[in-house]
Parts: sequence; C-alpha cells; structure tokens
Amino acid sequence: MNRLLGFLAVLFLVMRPATAATPTCTKVYPKVLPCLSYLKLVTSDEGDGPSPACCAGVKDLYNEAKSKPDRVAICECIKDALSKVGPYNPEKIHEIPKKCGIPIDLPPMHANFDCSKVA
Repeated sequence: MNRLLGFLAVLFLVMRPATAATPTCTKVYPKVLPCLSYLKLVTSDEGDGPSPACCAGVKDLYNEAKSKPDRVAICECIKDALSKVGPYNPEKIHEIPKKCGIPIDLPPMHANFDCSKVA
C-alpha cells in the first residue's frame, strides 16, 4: 500500500504542469537600465526618444509579462530601480512604449505607486 501511495505521489508531481516563476529583479534591471537616461532628460532635451536598447528591453519585458503576477513583479522591480537613480520624470515612463511601438500602457510610476493596480 505504501508503495502505491509513493508511486501515486511521484506520478502526481510528474504530471503536474510546471509553473513559471515571476520575473526577478536581476532579470528586469538590465532590461530597464538603458531607459534611465531617457527618463532623466528634461523635456527640452528629449531628442529622438528612448534608445534602441531601451526599446528592446521594454519589448522583452512586455513579452515576459504574461500574467498579472508577472506584471506586478516587473512593476515592483522597476519601482525599485527608479528609487536608486535620483531625480527622473515619471511622466516619461508611459511615453516609452508608445515611442518604441509596443502596445502597452504604462502609468507614470513614482515611489508610492501601487503595483497591484497594474492591469
């Protein structure tokens, strides 16, 4: 009987669908790092917009944000990264996807932004 229960337990673990972990900050930081120079620019110094590296990183994150927990985790990492860079323009955050041609609407993020409200 114990062997049968052990076999069923192993079978259950093998047959269970794998659950992907939410993105970690160590994976998110390198993707948003190229965007920081754009976020720190003053309005009159905007130039052409975010760099190609910034757009590529945001596109990668967009593709990884498959579920609400993914999006919340990514948001928390972005918030954490922004807390370490000094002054930046939070209004420019929602411009990045538009200027990069990525179909996502990011809200302006600040230190008190509630990431649980990300859709």
